[in-house]
Amino acid sequence: MKNVCAGVVLYNPSIERLKGSIDAVRPQVDRLVFVDNASENVDELQKLLDPERDVLIKNEANLGIAKALNQLVEFADTNSYEWILTLDQDSICAGDHVEKLLTTATTDNKIAMAAPLIIDRGIVDVDNSPKEGFPDTEDVKWCITSGNLTNVKAVLGTGGFNEWLFIDEVDLEMSLRLLREGYRLVRVNTAVLNHEYGLKTIRRRFLWRVVTYRNYAPIRVYYQHRNIVYMLRKYGREYVPSPFVRWVKLFTAFTMKFIFEPERFKRLSAFTRGIAAGLVVNIKEK
Repeated sequence: MKNVCAGVVLYNPSIERLKGSIDAVRPQVDRLVFVDNASENVDELQKLLDPERDVLIKNEANLGIAKALNQLVEFADTNSYEWILTLDQDSICAGDHVEKLLTTATTDNKIAMAAPLIIDRGIVDVDNSPKEGFPDTEDVKWCITSGNLTNVKAVLGTGGFNEWLFIDEVDLEMSLRLLREGYRLVRVNTAVLNHEYGLKTIRRRFLWRVVTYRNYAPIRVYYQHRNIVYMLRKYGREYVPSPFVRWVKLFTAFTMKFIFEPERFKRLSAFTRGIAAGLVVNIKEK
């Protein structure tokens, strides 16, 4: 589609899943741009690309989601694209995904992001399908990266994605900055994206409750908790209605994961280091 390119951040993707993602989105955009964060299977994924239309930017190391997103947005700007569709490597769009998002996004020049309704297929035994009575579109407080149509100039005008965050909370932090600048974030509920996280949701019974969680590696636990603390300090009630409740949930969720997950002491170390790093960072400089 004219004036729209699509960008995908890659890190050791499933080749089969990535092929499905590429095949679904390629007919809908002018160009596909990939930023690879030092994937071990980069040679395999490169075979999926069309050298006439696709661009692959190779990073020599894993520079994080935020850096890769900035590379995508900067490429789009340099090549005169007004909009970029950002996709996770495991997200597969419907055939009219871009058309639906762009139709909404272009109704108001204050719309910085038009996002789909996300259906997480990794959550089992939970009815998370679209509900009757949903409006076709609605303003929201944040958008996740996957399947999101983003206004290139709006993002660059805020300074781009926060590369210090590296991975977690990157899209949410950008959403809050766009809102502060007076932009709108709109979810298009008629555009449904079936999204599948790399890690399946695990469900365990603990006392009278069923606990759901994903078994993240210790390094991811570090970034998750460091960045949540950063967001609580920097944005407060803009981030969550009750920062106190978020703190309680933070420790409660970690306690459940500590009980059930392997490498618990490595995770405990990552958790405490993450909390400490989030507390000491100068939020005015990051």
